[in-house]
Amino acid sequence: MGRWGEIAAGLHVRRSAVWYALMTAGCALLVWAAASMRPSAPEVEIVTTGARPATPAATPFFIEKPELPPRDAEVEQAGDRIAEVEVYLKKRQSTAALAALVRARRATARALEARRQKGSRGDELAATLKELDSVQRAIERGQFDDAHRQLVALDKNLDRISY
Repeated sequence: MGRWGEIAAGLHVRRSAVWYALMTAGCALLVWAAASMRPSAPEVEIVTTGARPATPAATPFFIEKPELPPRDAEVEQAGDRIAEVEVYLKKRQSTAALAALVRARRATARALEARRQKGSRGDELAATLKELDSVQRAIERGQFDDAHRQLVALDKNLDRISY
């Protein structure tokens, strides 16, 4: 390689250094431009409006002691026993359901007697006792779904008459 080869190699090195310097300056220029374009601190604008009328006093969200109708504990107990039978029927436990049905019948009879002593009519409770006999026959025949539907209807009826 002659002298021209050494000169060409030296020019190539100088050209690379120039390109490197130009690229660095370009990147610095881009960073400066991006920083100067960034918005300054947000401006706070205050708007003044006319006088507002006073707001009315807030109403309370609840009543301190709500007045509920008196509950009939005997009827609620009968409903609880019927719900117990429903649970056993869902599990397909006929023996336990029949035992719980006896307890439900006793609780319903007590509720009927308590209503009669108070002088109230107990027609719906008497009808519930008759329906419990129908439920017992359905359980004994293995018709758990029918018995369950009847019990749900009886339980809803007892919820309605318990107040």
